[in-house]
Amino acid sequence: MKSKIKEKKKSGTILAASAGIFVIALSISSFFLIQIISRMNQSANQTLLSSSRIISEGLNSKITLDRELVFTLADLLASEQENTVENTLQKYADSTDFFRFSYVSMDGKGIDSQGDTVDVSDMPFEETALFKGTDGLSAPYHGTSGHLQITYQSPVIENDKQIGAIYADRIINDYNLPTLFTFHNGEGSAYVVDSTGNFIIKSRGTATETNIYNYLAKQENEKEVQDTLRQVIHDKKSGTLAIINEKQKSLLGFLPIDAPEGCYLITVIPRAVLQQEATPIIVMICCMFILLLIGGLSTSVLLAGRQSMKADVRQKEYREKLFQNLSANIDFAFLLYTPSGRKVELVSDNLPVLLGITTQQVIENPALVFDAGKMKLDDSVRESFLNGTMKEQITGESMIGTGPNEVKRWIAVHLIPADYGQYLAVFHETTDDHNMREHLADALTQAENSNQARTAFFSSMSHDIRTPMNGILGMTNIALKNLDNRTKVESCLHKITAASGHLLELINEVLDMSRIESGRISLKEENVHLPSLLANLISVIQPDMDKKGQTLQMKSLLLEHDTVISDALHLQKILLNLLSNAVKYTQEGGEIILQITETLMDNNTIRLGFMVKDNGIGMSADFLKRIFQPFERAEDNRMSQITGTGLGLAITKNIVDLMGGNIRVDSRENEGSRFTVEIPLNLPAQQVPEGSSLSGYSTLIVDDDQDACESISLMLQENGIHAQWVLNGSDAVELAWKAHVMKADYQIVIIDWRMPGMDGIETARQIRTRLGSKVPILLLSAYDWENVRDEAVEAGINGFLTKPIFKSELLEQLKYYTLGEKTKPTEAMTLESGNLKGVRILAAEDNELNMEIIVELLECCGAVVDSARNGKEALDCFLNSSPGYYRLILMDVHMPEMNGLEATKAIRNSERTDAASVPVIAMTADVFKEDIRRCMDAGMDAHIGKPVEPEKLYGTLQHLLNIIQRPEEK
Repeated sequence: MKSKIKEKKKSGTILAASAGIFVIALSISSFFLIQIISRMNQSANQTLLSSSRIISEGLNSKITLDRELVFTLADLLASEQENTVENTLQKYADSTDFFRFSYVSMDGKGIDSQGDTVDVSDMPFEETALFKGTDGLSAPYHGTSGHLQITYQSPVIENDKQIGAIYADRIINDYNLPTLFTFHNGEGSAYVVDSTGNFIIKSRGTATETNIYNYLAKQENEKEVQDTLRQVIHDKKSGTLAIINEKQKSLLGFLPIDAPEGCYLITVIPRAVLQQEATPIIVMICCMFILLLIGGLSTSVLLAGRQSMKADVRQKEYREKLFQNLSANIDFAFLLYTPSGRKVELVSDNLPVLLGITTQQVIENPALVFDAGKMKLDDSVRESFLNGTMKEQITGESMIGTGPNEVKRWIAVHLIPADYGQYLAVFHETTDDHNMREHLADALTQAENSNQARTAFFSSMSHDIRTPMNGILGMTNIALKNLDNRTKVESCLHKITAASGHLLELINEVLDMSRIESGRISLKEENVHLPSLLANLISVIQPDMDKKGQTLQMKSLLLEHDTVISDALHLQKILLNLLSNAVKYTQEGGEIILQITETLMDNNTIRLGFMVKDNGIGMSADFLKRIFQPFERAEDNRMSQITGTGLGLAITKNIVDLMGGNIRVDSRENEGSRFTVEIPLNLPAQQVPEGSSLSGYSTLIVDDDQDACESISLMLQENGIHAQWVLNGSDAVELAWKAHVMKADYQIVIIDWRMPGMDGIETARQIRTRLGSKVPILLLSAYDWENVRDEAVEAGINGFLTKPIFKSELLEQLKYYTLGEKTKPTEAMTLESGNLKGVRILAAEDNELNMEIIVELLECCGAVVDSARNGKEALDCFLNSSPGYYRLILMDVHMPEMNGLEATKAIRNSERTDAASVPVIAMTADVFKEDIRRCMDAGMDAHIGKPVEPEKLYGTLQHLLNIIQRPEEK
């Protein structure tokens, strides 16, 4: 009796303790729930403001694009004849989103795109373009369109003189784009209102309302809400308000915007949408309350009756241990189930991991294993397992993880009737088997696609190769029939040269891709001087750009490092492929942008970024998915006249990957393309230290690009140079004059050439007029400043800086023009006719036609040429001649009896006094890097690829003659 009372007291104590713990846990959870709800409210406000700013930036970006379009059209209109202005304005209106364009000359009279006369005094907005010579954007007003509209205005400048102004009218509600003025999957709406609350751009639900306050009143909001909004708009503040919208608790965001001036962006979204993330958390906490209650009660009951359950516990522990041992040593998961009591007897430890549900959930509801595993079983099978009517083993398989961010896995289940009226469910993951089958299917599909691509490629290549070959053969026949017509023959030869160059380009691309696919491509590590690389690159593509009247813009901030460690040839090939494609697929008169960025990763590494953008024909979304695959070309009738192999971008992608970088492409049809490449590059170990000899000097920077001004100024200030900057020429002239009056002249002035209003040359001319010639002036420009060199020098320009600007080059120019410190570049050597006069050359070539070509090229410059048909003859000629007899040896590599490499080694190993010094130049069609290395290892001094380019041949010979003395001169 006493023991029973003692047990009851102990059970009571246990129950009381459990209840106390439960109450404490409940209190703590309530506190955290309140905190979470408060944080969610704050997050909702911040989310709405962030969305408002994104919409504001999008609207501002579209207005800025329209403003820049009007600038461009004003520049184009300046070159039009007066009698074509009306037609030109009509074309502008037909090809843009503006519904009307007007042009007014300096007398205030003009015409619009509809043929009506225009008087500037009748314009219903503040006019600045004609009277002040400045561009602008009007406030919204009701015009002839019958809607609220705005007007963009810009002066028209011809030869630095304003001849009139252009005005572009647009209905402001055209900016009401669904992608811009709705957000959060269409749940949120945005509006634009003026300072009085009147709608400028309407959105959902505002069709019958004229201002935001009436709209809020219609939505049954209190007057205090309207007064608060009216006050914050008056005070030009931003924030959020709680309102009622469409009978839902909502948030209203208010944010002032830059354009149209004085207007506000209003955003409205239901609060429930912004706080939808909080709902699962609150539900989870409520579930936790329930689990705590169930767990507390279960624990209390179990503890109170533990004495009577010891035997069952021991038996259960034994079975659990058995199942744990099984689950720890095999890949299968088990579930033992008794249908009569609808009770889960045992669950292996790896079942929750496999299905993503807890053991407790399985125990409480055995049917969850079918839901979690998404088993594709009939309801009858499922019910027969749960109810105990299943008579034979059943097997099924299903996939779990079907969501967009979930890992897809395959699970097989075996439902097995066991002894004593129990059932066993065995689960096994079969993802690896499915993946293997999918990989095999993908490999088969890829192989089929590759075969189709290669078939298409060879069909295309057959056409692309036969086209220049047809030109070569055709022009040769025409030349043979017109031997007496020198002009006709010269024309044919020029066309044969162009067709041969195109054929060689096709062959080189195919060979490059073959080397990449075979894994035989490797990268050199050498110092690459980026300014030289970019200059060479521009010189290659500029002729093609000039033919098509295209312009190239170079955009970058000041670049810190001008020398990196990379493979110069492959780095240049990446940029050349991208720029060549931009030129090729951009229409005449188009624009190409090359932007270079530099990001410091650590003290020894930078990430160099190149962005090539054009406004050409663009690409379809379907083609973008396979743009970097070999042999792929877009099926586009616009490209029927554009030749190519479809290998350039595949080669570029492989080189970028080999360098550890990445390449991205964005493009839309008829809107152009943008390629972005980022490559990590090491810096040379020895960096040239920067001196402080310019410390204390002052510099004026003039550029309409504020980012460029700030970048240059920051670098100069880091080197002790006082820097000021302005964004236009007129301010620069005034600032330079003030400094002169105060006897604090700038030591140097840097002026950008291309600026709106007053360009760099005119700015320099006015500074010279007022200050004289004492202050050095540098002109900052892109690649084409050579076209205005004479005009710039006449205006008082002392020197030139080419974009992109590198830090070392800028400091070198400043030191030269302020302190006189500069190292002059070495003049490039050229070979003129007669420079090889009297030079005896030995040429080894087994092909008679090639020998005839090389002899003709050398003898026309005055050289004396001895020929050999193979390496053995070349070796004998050299050994049988007197020392110094041959000044140079041209050696083909592939020849009978003795090849060029063997002949060169034999010459170097001979005991003649000039064996080690006579220059030997490889002349071969083996042009890959390893081929060149084999030539150098054999003892050759230089390499010239076939087909031989005369300029490269002459330059190589001249270089060797200049640096290697004749034996008798030593």
